[in-house]
Amino acid sequence: MVLSASTRDSFWQQVVEELPGTPLEVEVRRNDFYSEPEWDVYEARYNGLGGYRLFAWLSVPRGSGPFPGLVQMPDYGSAVDIPYTSLRHDVVVLNASYRGQRRSDTPFQASYPGLLTQGLGNSTAYILRRVYADALRAVDFLLTQSSVDPQRIAVAGAGLGGTLAIVAGAFRPQVRALAVDTPIMLGAPNAQKLTRAYPLEEINDYFRAYPQREETVLASLELFSPLALAAQVRCPTLLGVGARDMGQCPPPLGEEMAHQLRHGELHQYPGGSEGGGHQHAVLRTQWLREQLGLT
Repeated sequence: MVLSASTRDSFWQQVVEELPGTPLEVEVRRNDFYSEPEWDVYEARYNGLGGYRLFAWLSVPRGSGPFPGLVQMPDYGSAVDIPYTSLRHDVVVLNASYRGQRRSDTPFQASYPGLLTQGLGNSTAYILRRVYADALRAVDFLLTQSSVDPQRIAVAGAGLGGTLAIVAGAFRPQVRALAVDTPIMLGAPNAQKLTRAYPLEEINDYFRAYPQREETVLASLELFSPLALAAQVRCPTLLGVGARDMGQCPPPLGEEMAHQLRHGELHQYPGGSEGGGHQHAVLRTQWLREQLGLT
């Protein structure tokens, strides 16, 4: 089954329209321990979809702003660390979290593995509907900060964070650049057939346990496909993938995403789900500096 674009658009438009109904209720508190002479680090909290309280680390350069802003989307895992990037000298960096991760785990605590199958098969109850919305909320929070130049906003992420970056680019036109590494290609055509490793193998485990649900689940997952959402991204996008990745972004799907992106720049490396590792990290930092007008 292939979902129509109108069905997908209607599903996500409902989420986008639902978000403003919940006030952000921002709280920001300086963390003296992690702050340095070059930047201040803050603990931030704000409301996600349904009033769910979310946590993020915020790093603000010392000096006169406003500065460019960068949202670093969280990967598939329980913890989100403070920002560690050379961009902190010149950029306001938000390390966001989604519901279920540490410090955003009340009342829901995510399991790893397990998150990708939470509510699977029911598109409105599926956890990633709310996780994707949490990614949009991170961008909304960053835009409330007086230290941030709203005309220079970028989003970056790897793994699930790469998927969430695509979501942000698709539904937040304020985003001017995306740096996406080995996004989890959930719901993309043939993703499960191309997968032999985790985290995407979680879905195959689910099918082995409930084979009768496979057709319904695959149809539901199409709504969450970053490959489908990539066509809605209008900003420049740097995409890094691994030629031997079989658990997050199998090469054929990475190549197809680059084709779907209007302004996509694909870099493929010989590695697996780590993508280009340090080599790509250097390229990504320089690319982001250029996109944010810092060079």
